[in-house]
Amino acid sequence: MRKLAQKITAVFLLTLLFSTSNCYGASGEEYVRIRIRSPRIYNEQSSLEGYENITVYELNGYSDSLFQLEEDEVSVLLDSYFDRNFNYTPGGNKAEYGPNHVVLDDIYSSYNDAKKEAEQLEKRFNADFYPQLSTEGFKIYGGNYPGLDEAKDLQEELSGDGYAGKAVNTDMKNIIVYDGNNNAVFMYSNEMNIFFSSFNRSESCEMIKIDKKPYRGLIGFSIIESSKLISINYVDLESYLYGVVPNEIAASWGKESLKAQAVAARTYAVSCLNPYATYGYDMDDNQNSQVYMGYNSEKASTNEAVDETNGEMIYYDNKLIQAFYHSTSGGSTENSENVWSAKLPYAVGVEDEYSNRSGSPYTEWQKSYTREEIIKMLRDDGHSVRDIYSIEITKVSENNRVMECIFNTDIGEIVYRKEEARLLLGLMSSWFTIGNGSMSVSESGGVFYFTNQYTPVPSRGGILDSIIGTDSNNSDNPDSENLKGKYAITGSGTEKLTDGKVSVISSSGVSVLDTSTSSSSGTVSASGSSYNFQGRGWGHGIGMSQYGAKEMAAEGFKYDEILKHYYTGVTIK
Repeated sequence: MRKLAQKITAVFLLTLLFSTSNCYGASGEEYVRIRIRSPRIYNEQSSLEGYENITVYELNGYSDSLFQLEEDEVSVLLDSYFDRNFNYTPGGNKAEYGPNHVVLDDIYSSYNDAKKEAEQLEKRFNADFYPQLSTEGFKIYGGNYPGLDEAKDLQEELSGDGYAGKAVNTDMKNIIVYDGNNNAVFMYSNEMNIFFSSFNRSESCEMIKIDKKPYRGLIGFSIIESSKLISINYVDLESYLYGVVPNEIAASWGKESLKAQAVAARTYAVSCLNPYATYGYDMDDNQNSQVYMGYNSEKASTNEAVDETNGEMIYYDNKLIQAFYHSTSGGSTENSENVWSAKLPYAVGVEDEYSNRSGSPYTEWQKSYTREEIIKMLRDDGHSVRDIYSIEITKVSENNRVMECIFNTDIGEIVYRKEEARLLLGLMSSWFTIGNGSMSVSESGGVFYFTNQYTPVPSRGGILDSIIGTDSNNSDNPDSENLKGKYAITGSGTEKLTDGKVSVISSSGVSVLDTSTSSSSGTVSASGSSYNFQGRGWGHGIGMSQYGAKEMAAEGFKYDEILKHYYTGVTIK
């Protein structure tokens, strides 16, 4: 637990609604909820630090302030099992704190009233009492015991003094707030939509730090999947963009590219809003949505781009679009249906020489894997593969991206479509080819694999060479492997080699291997095979290329022209 200044006491019940006029971006019309992951140290607990006293809010379509705490630092934990150092102990092993409590029957109308009564009970019974907020109102809970019997003992003591209540186990049902003396001072049901914030006078803004990292707006918590305490930032749209744009595009780039990014990011965010989201948030703070790093990441240039495009978004046929964007197109963007399933009329592939002229380090790339590495990737993806014989690219889109890739393995063909192959292989984009070239032979378990070293082959891939039969008319190859009596993978299955020579088709032509002589040195060897991938661009390729936007801004295009180049038939308003 982090050491805090003093125990929390209530001050008064605030009646004003949460004000955003000074804190947030100028629009103040839309609010977003972002799951904050990056500053979290543990799933089961977090620290909050205010700039002044922390205020507790409930969100019910708007921010309603409930009460204020005297402290400016608190720790927030799951109501579950913890050791003496407040490390989570699943199952209660070695726990000194736990989710076993006494709950009294009386209901109070305010935190202040419940807190006063809890303080009286603490003095009388020498135990920890604190308010708990649920949909019923404020109740008083006593103790945080690792065992239910301890809670029952306190309940009996209370009952003997005329207090009605019961002992309960509420593991993972509540979120509990501790002070620096390790006293529970406030607990609330996971059914409640509770958030925390404070006022930063130097910025004239509502802000709060979570695990030492500041965010505009409010921070709340929720228990999901029965055991995970997640943190959520509730903030107005324009302030959210302050923390997004500099993390999605270089703040030093031309202003028009920054403004294009601001409009695209705003449009994307609003298209993600979902008041009925299962886990209570609209977006992640990472590449799953948009990279958002809060107040510390803000830059003057990107804040200015947000302000100068305030409220502007991208529409097609008067409807908000899904403004996808990516780093580098590689020379052309892609149709949405060639990457995902939906065909979006504004997400159509366009030629993109701007991206090629931008100086992006991701315009061209290459990556290599051994056969064993790819076997492991397939196994990690749920396929019980022991060996791989070839990889084939069988379909390519009109914009050069792989649409179908087949892995030929000992358990048969495994087909990956669209983005699946690049995600499996960890490639920068789906615009890639697989290398073919000089012949090599490798052996595994008495079976020989005929492969190529490296030459780009656009429409097919990697280890594609096939044994096609014998050729008695070709001369002996004195440098070939002794293959007679071995097995080879052919188009018709696994075959034993019995004749003196076999012909192998490769990208460099037909090679003849002698099955009766031994290998010395040369182009045919028993070395292990590798797969060499060459590609272009970074990202899914849909919508705006950020490096392309950079180049267009440098060439004098305005932000709306940039957006209309990458999103077909749209309007900006």
